[in-house]
Amino acid sequence: MTTNLQSLSLTQLFGEGTFQDASVLIIQKASLLRLSPSVNNAAESLLVAILITALNSFQGTITDENNQSISDENNQSITFDNSEAFELIKLIEWKAFQILRNNQKYINNQIIVEGYTIDVTN
Repeated sequence: MTTNLQSLSLTQLFGEGTFQDASVLIIQKASLLRLSPSVNNAAESLLVAILITALNSFQGTITDENNQSISDENNQSITFDNSEAFELIKLIEWKAFQILRNNQKYINNQIIVEGYTIDVTN
């Protein structure tokens, strides 16, 4: 059976400058989207930045070389969805919404992650 599914590269998941060898994985903080690199980035911030960077390979808005959205004839941004294209993982962005926690407004962004394994028993 042949498949058109693709494997993701390290760069697609973790950003430019990612490197791995047999014992380490190096991720450049500056390549992670929506992260302000700091010596003290919280683990939660790093995980979210990795997921947001990876999400860019699954869903998004098509942009030009200046990172401006490309629009159709109705002035609607042109989007893409590759969520079915990759073999072992699927990421879906859920719509953001506001929540109130301790009298502070937050924006709740949700990303659904589905992971798959290959059945080698057949």
